[in-house]
Amino acid sequence: MCQFKTQMEAMRALVSRISAYESFRERLFSGELKPGQFLTQRELAELAGVSLGSAREAIQKLEHDSLLKVHPQRGIQVTDVTNKFIRESFQLRSILELAAIPFYCETGQEQSRETLKTTKAILERAKTDSSSEVLNAAVDVDWQFHDELIKATHNDLVEETYQINTLRLRLIRANIRLDAKRVLGALAEHVEILEACVSGDPVTAQEKLRNHMMVAMRRAMEGM
Repeated sequence: MCQFKTQMEAMRALVSRISAYESFRERLFSGELKPGQFLTQRELAELAGVSLGSAREAIQKLEHDSLLKVHPQRGIQVTDVTNKFIRESFQLRSILELAAIPFYCETGQEQSRETLKTTKAILERAKTDSSSEVLNAAVDVDWQFHDELIKATHNDLVEETYQINTLRLRLIRANIRLDAKRVLGALAEHVEILEACVSGDPVTAQEKLRNHMMVAMRRAMEGM
């Protein structure tokens, strides 16, 4: 009985830590917490409705993910989305995805056909409907494509690195106004990349992806 109670307490503590981490992260991605903003551990704990201990562990993980920075004697700072932060995040994304796309072209043709179909459909819809619902759906399709590229490598280390960097990219995107022109441009570029993949042309797909990354980085910098 005592052992069971100990296990339950450990489980509740784990759930509390996970809850704190996810709560902080969603507040970052929703824009509720602003880049460069300073908070205390107690403020973050109250914000998430968790204990200081759970908040402390979540903060450590968020710092590891480059979403927060702990400054001794000053407090905890939400990562500032500077041009350097944007450039480094997109450079890492480019390195990973340019290496991944030949695998995607070789092994994911059925997947790329389906994703191309989905991308074209949401692109056509977004041309006449710029509601937040449609634009958010378009953003989801955008993320899906990039996720698929990395999964095609079947490399756990690559995927882990990509997922951490994706958190940085989501922080960037959270602080850029969702703009129909920007979304339409990105999806049109995706269509070109996917068409090359469906045709079994990794060289063209890689070149189209490289151009897409450069444009996406510029859009992000201009949108801040």
